[in-house]
Amino acid sequence: MGIHCEINLHKRADGAFVPGSVVSGTIKYGVDVPTEFKKITVSLKGNGFLIIHDRQAKNKGRAVDSYRNSEDYVDIDNVIYTNEKKDNPLPIGMYETQFCFKLPEEVPASFKYQKRAARYRVRCYIEYYVRIKFETIGLFNLNKKFKKEITVVSGIKPRLPTDPVIYGEVKKLLSLFSKNNTVDIKVNVPKSVISTGGKIEFSYEIFNDTNLTIKGVEAKLVELHTFKSHGSKEVEMSKDIKDTDSKTGSIASGEKKTIDVVINVPSERTSLEHSKIVSREYFVHIEAIIPFPHWNAVLKFPVQIGDVMGNIHESENNDAPPSYWEVMMGDEKEKGEEIDDVDDFEDES
Repeated sequence: MGIHCEINLHKRADGAFVPGSVVSGTIKYGVDVPTEFKKITVSLKGNGFLIIHDRQAKNKGRAVDSYRNSEDYVDIDNVIYTNEKKDNPLPIGMYETQFCFKLPEEVPASFKYQKRAARYRVRCYIEYYVRIKFETIGLFNLNKKFKKEITVVSGIKPRLPTDPVIYGEVKKLLSLFSKNNTVDIKVNVPKSVISTGGKIEFSYEIFNDTNLTIKGVEAKLVELHTFKSHGSKEVEMSKDIKDTDSKTGSIASGEKKTIDVVINVPSERTSLEHSKIVSREYFVHIEAIIPFPHWNAVLKFPVQIGDVMGNIHESENNDAPPSYWEVMMGDEKEKGEEIDDVDDFEDES
């Protein structure tokens, strides 16, 4: 059975789709022999998959423990051909069908993640695609599926204060010989919801009410992924965002210092929301370096990064589809089938 298929999308200028937008296009397909199909279905699918491997079990002589989760974001089917009576084989030839679906208003962005850190290996992805499925008649399952992935960019719903916020942290040091034993950090954050590629602006004040000299203060942007499997298993993986750190010099005993900071957010860093299996959040981490044996004084505050839902506008690309036939080979894999391979994980850094 020879089936040729091409799926052409009407894309935005940047090649992506947004929640609530229309996914439309044309599917051209052909058969080179008369074929009895039971049904031909065109679909829009959106799924999320997660697998967590816990290597601690392996260290104890057991097999690696695995935890999974999955989620459906959109599942729309449109049957374009039926042959229930088995008396109407599809003749040799070329065929064309139009499709038009609408994405739900609140769905997460497309996402791929494959990292290992400490005892865990995590693989997670969120994908969307248009699919055409040819269901054959007979005892043997010769169904054919062809799909074309689409990229979805999503926004955020502001959940942090839109007014200026003040955060504070007091670090008490163990001191037997002095009553002055605190490091006081206060942060003024004018804006906690930051647009894509925007700036995080804030000022912080450090009061060194100890008899020690603070070696320095560092502020940086930190990214935190949280993965949630079935049951109670939850894994967090964090990383410092490159080129977002700022450092100040030492602060003497009894000295108070105020620092203004601007962090330029890389355009590819955005919060990930609207999913039950994964989230991506951002925090500004401020750390005052205190001499050994004391622990450092740390304050962190959250920011949301991304365009607010409803403010992401579509810009359609009306370029003509390619003039050639793209033969899309092979059936799609079943849900979660390809996420079991654990040999190609990247180290978290």
